[in-house]
Amino acid sequence: MANDGDLDEAIKVAKEYKTIEYKADQPGPNEEILMEDIQAKQEAVKPLTTTVFYDQNVITRTYQNGFLIANYKQSNVEMNDLELTKKNQTDHEIELSYTGTLTFGNEHIDLHGDITMVKDTDTWKVNKDVYNFEEIVHILDEIISK
Repeated sequence: MANDGDLDEAIKVAKEYKTIEYKADQPGPNEEILMEDIQAKQEAVKPLTTTVFYDQNVITRTYQNGFLIANYKQSNVEMNDLELTKKNQTDHEIELSYTGTLTFGNEHIDLHGDITMVKDTDTWKVNKDVYNFEEIVHILDEIISK
């Protein structure tokens, strides 16, 4: 069974990942989303994730969503009040439940989900993240339809 140090490290990595995932600064008026910003975010999350999980999120453009919301809402986007708790734990996998608030301007979305961490050599990495993405999809749909 993984020990408390493993759990602490897995929580630390998961928290860092969820903090970076949607984080975006408020752009200037009529400012375009820069590919360099998206690439910088991808590089920041890459060491926190398994290769398969990372590749899936790059293909689905997950890491540009925070920038899209920041641009559309003309505000910073950030994760606040992130709380993670152990759900299941083995030697090589830890499943965490989490809640947090994605804030942008005067608006927010309460997120909740489960994130699965796997031990890759001696490092814990995000391998799966399932959460209530529907409200974010609603905002992204608004952006596309405008």
